[in-house]
Amino acid sequence: MKRLSRAEQVGRNRALVLDAARRVFLARGYHGATLEQIAEEAGFSKGVLYSQFDSKADLFLALLESRISERAAENARVAGALRDGDLLSLIGHLARGDQATPGWLLLVIEFRVHAARDAGLSRRYAEAHARTVEALAGVLATVGARDGQGPAVAPRRLAELMLAFSAGAALEQAADPAALGGRQVAAQVAQVLGPLFRPPVPAPVTGPGTS
Repeated sequence: MKRLSRAEQVGRNRALVLDAARRVFLARGYHGATLEQIAEEAGFSKGVLYSQFDSKADLFLALLESRISERAAENARVAGALRDGDLLSLIGHLARGDQATPGWLLLVIEFRVHAARDAGLSRRYAEAHARTVEALAGVLATVGARDGQGPAVAPRRLAELMLAFSAGAALEQAADPAALGGRQVAAQVAQVLGPLFRPPVPAPVTGPGTS
């Protein structure tokens, strides 16, 4: 086998650590997970983790950034395959994406609450979240274009609403798995937010000569 360069080895180790971190965080939650557990899962010493990440929060934020990039690329791919105006299909795809990794949204919510009490972490999370909003708004704008008209609500506001709905749905289903239709939550999202994805219908003109 070809011997890896130092840079390639560092990149490989980082990828292995992130994969292990994803599994441990999802299984134990942010607060329940430790760097020792993640290092053991990855098959490395704790020193290898500290050679790449300053803290558990730093590792989680790196994992979050990776997840944001993955979802943005996948959403852009799906958006490119949809016909203009087919926003309801996009809603369904986005909702199913949330369900694809059970526990991920709750994990992010847990970290967000933790970060809210630390100004530095809160700022870093906000920067990552802003990239999520921007990427989602871009996808919504692309698919929402229809006959030169945009949706009833600006794409960025739609993105914010969808993300807020996703987080709220995750919390509701943590209390009751059947809430919001259970696994059919995508249909509920489409029903609630669907009207916002359509341009307003002009009111009929009334006046002399009209009936």
